[in-house]
Amino acid sequence: MGAQAAAVPPVPREPAAHGAGGLRARASDMLRAPGAGWQWGAAASVLLALVLHTVIAWGARTPSFPFDEVVLLQYSKFLSGGEMPTPPRGAGYFPAWSVVMAPIWWVTESPAVAYRLAIALGVVASLATIWPLTRAVTRLGLAAPQATVVASLVMMMPARAVQSGYVTSEKMLFLALACTMLAALRLWERPTAPRAAVFAIAAVVLTTTHARAVVLLIACVLWLLLLALRSWRAALVGLAVAVPLGTLAFWSGGLLNQYLGGGFSQGEKVLETLRESRPSLLVRALVGQAWQQTAGSLGLVAVGLVVLVVLVWRELRRERAIGPACLLAAMLLGVAVLSVGRWASEGELYLASWRRLDAWLYGRYLDPVTALLVALGAAAVLRGAGRRVVGVALALTAALVGVTVLWLAPDAPTWGYVTPAHIPGVMPWFWTLPEATSETWPWGLVPSLTNDNRFWLLASLPPLALLAVLTAIGRIGRRGAAVLAAALLVVTAAGTLAATRATDHFQQLEGGRPALADEINRLQAAHGDALTVEFDRSCTPGSSNDAVVQNVLAYWIHPTTMGVTADRNASDAQITLGCDIWPEGSAAGARMLSDVHSDGYHAWVMPGPLQDELAAEGLLDPVAEPVAVP
Repeated sequence: MGAQAAAVPPVPREPAAHGAGGLRARASDMLRAPGAGWQWGAAASVLLALVLHTVIAWGARTPSFPFDEVVLLQYSKFLSGGEMPTPPRGAGYFPAWSVVMAPIWWVTESPAVAYRLAIALGVVASLATIWPLTRAVTRLGLAAPQATVVASLVMMMPARAVQSGYVTSEKMLFLALACTMLAALRLWERPTAPRAAVFAIAAVVLTTTHARAVVLLIACVLWLLLLALRSWRAALVGLAVAVPLGTLAFWSGGLLNQYLGGGFSQGEKVLETLRESRPSLLVRALVGQAWQQTAGSLGLVAVGLVVLVVLVWRELRRERAIGPACLLAAMLLGVAVLSVGRWASEGELYLASWRRLDAWLYGRYLDPVTALLVALGAAAVLRGAGRRVVGVALALTAALVGVTVLWLAPDAPTWGYVTPAHIPGVMPWFWTLPEATSETWPWGLVPSLTNDNRFWLLASLPPLALLAVLTAIGRIGRRGAAVLAAALLVVTAAGTLAATRATDHFQQLEGGRPALADEINRLQAAHGDALTVEFDRSCTPGSSNDAVVQNVLAYWIHPTTMGVTADRNASDAQITLGCDIWPEGSAAGARMLSDVHSDGYHAWVMPGPLQDELAAEGLLDPVAEPVAVP
């Protein structure tokens, strides 16, 4: 293991009486010169990860997130040098993934083709993450083939693979995080100015991927400050790069949203929620999110947490310095506070008119950092972590499952709305969720293996079973490590394939092309001249979300750029998209397209040559009697 083992304390193995040197020697004996089996296993694991991400991505035909996907796609269209798109509505998103997607619009103008290319680009980013993750895992004492298997296993987990079904920032965020952690390990091994600069740049790039990554940047800056205890020159260089560029990245991300979308509100009210929420709500959010991470990782995140605590203790007591384990712990703490603070409110958990199951066990914020814990846990069990480590993880998992099943689950809206990308780790168990409503749901139902609340208990069994078996076996040898790795890959692949039921369902529910946009595009192609189209924000038909409809229509209407108006009566557009009742428009001679609408929105065609042509084709509603305007 050599210098690498000195850089990061080795994963603890038993028996502890032989000391650290004995542990390193035995680990080196077990993993020295891996045979052809491990090398073939590494290649097979990467190929399997590619297949799983491709399977998930194959089901993504159209955007199903009107904000997380469409907004980023509209940003990318603007950043490609194209025409200013219709200003998207939403909380705003940081631009790094949009910058990466921008070249897509140089090769196509089709929104459908652009989306499919963006999905493919996401698969490439996910598979590329295996490389820095492998390099980082080798610092834990594994040879390259074993580390590749661990990295591939992490990327095969539903928490990572499900994200390939959406054009969101998650793939780039985790790629940047893996590169940042690798840079931190290299900096800790040899604290030089160039390595400090690379680490700082990686942290800044990480910040540009999402607003929530700012907590990770803060952890990196604090770590650089403490690195001064080892090398003040390296720390100074890192801080000189990270602080100004990180501040610029955060400021410019918000500024771009102000310019394109009119505002930025990601992460608002987190501190307010933490201050004002009842302790029981904070505990519920923490328990739900911890359970989702544990159930979604086969319990490996619990092993990783135990190992992380040991490594942090060693850094503080033996190394007498703040090392990479402390950095990872700071990242975990920061993102946990952010995630719990975002969802631990009475409004989100109990009073929302739109009841969501994922609000009770939200995983998307924590997933990138906990994926590093999963890698740490998987490396530990393959290196032969004994009963002491795995047994503690089993005890923690059993306690968490007990609290979740007996206290959290009976109050949770298990029947509520589910967004797979928000709780991807437990989507293999999507088939167990009930199809009930709040009116029929039996509140206070303790989960069993067969009742309507079985989701919680069934999803808890695999991590308990795996950790119990590992605890019973104790330390595993070289052959046992290979068998365990193969079993983990097979089980994980099966879970990810099972999660496609959830992603396909969400695509059917929220995806698709709006009929109104397709009709506008047909008119554009049939009638030649560019049409002028405006979206009416002065009315909202029924229970429609006008921001959702605006974003989706703006993306699919092509090549015409849809405008937005708050006063339809002052609009001079040829076509206005709005409610089906428009007294002033009817009085002015506007007529609706027949039998074409999306989410309650209809197309009103103003008097002129276009209206005459459409009337001659029989595409307009009959002229209605004028409605008196009060």
